[in-house]
Amino acid sequence: MAVGEHSEILGVSLIDDQLRIVEGRRSSDEFHITQLAQGRTRHLFNFEAFADKNMPRQFAEDITRLYETQNFQMKQVAFSLDSRMVLIKKLPVDSQLDVDKIAPQLNWEVEQFAISPVKEYIVDYEPLKSNGTSANQDMLVVVVRKRIIEFLKEIFKNTDLHLKVIDVDIFSAHRALQLNYDYSNIEKIGLIDVGERNIHFSILKERKYFLSQDVSFPAIAKNQEDRLDSTTRLISKELRRILLDHQLGEKVEDLNEIFLYGESVEDGILEGLQNKYDVRIERADPFRKIKLMAKARENIGQARTEPYMISVGAALRGIQ
Repeated sequence: MAVGEHSEILGVSLIDDQLRIVEGRRSSDEFHITQLAQGRTRHLFNFEAFADKNMPRQFAEDITRLYETQNFQMKQVAFSLDSRMVLIKKLPVDSQLDVDKIAPQLNWEVEQFAISPVKEYIVDYEPLKSNGTSANQDMLVVVVRKRIIEFLKEIFKNTDLHLKVIDVDIFSAHRALQLNYDYSNIEKIGLIDVGERNIHFSILKERKYFLSQDVSFPAIAKNQEDRLDSTTRLISKELRRILLDHQLGEKVEDLNEIFLYGESVEDGILEGLQNKYDVRIERADPFRKIKLMAKARENIGQARTEPYMISVGAALRGIQ
């Protein structure tokens, strides 16, 4: 996906109907946030929206409304795409393969599992860290339908903003975590996005992406206490299953640290997990080491900061 180099950028995330914008600037090798805001769109940003030709304009109006009411100034945008709209895989390629032959090889691999012709997708990839002894090199491959990217482009064509970078939410969150926390000597980290309708699990191994999985809520309990308890149990069950399935450990404590972020990291969920497991579990803070300017500090106030993980990470991607 497109990469831009900018000293100032808007990081935009839109997950379901939750819209967040952060305005970031880099100066003298320091990154700081000058402004931020959150709002909701009138429609869910999902696959159904892509079938309606009127939706790009409606999403554009919602973004413009939030942008103008909060007096943002910057125009370049790094947008973080919901990972449920992409396919992420680790694929091995021969480590001796010529660079110009990697893309054709990965396109062939994608053809084997894609449900549509490969020409309908954009295939992006990057090499993962290798131990140097294997005959194969793992590639982190991201596959997204072209019509999704065209839909995004159409949204921003209906604004005064300029879409320069497209990221993916889990990579945005990883990037924000890496900037704000020093875990150079930590082997395995669990990063859990607790949303209103689903939970997304990511595992970082030796600071690098290892895997990610998405789990939907089977049902949303109306009772607050029951809902918190069922969410905590679901996180516990799925996290342990992921560790066992991928031979990362037998229990949750085999992770070195766990960070929670997203819309629905309520106190009861955090405390329930902290009381259950003997491992460091905390809310991820995207502003832990990032300077917030006066207007941004005023807007965040006493609100939780972890829902901004994705938009902050997108902004970081935009000024790399």
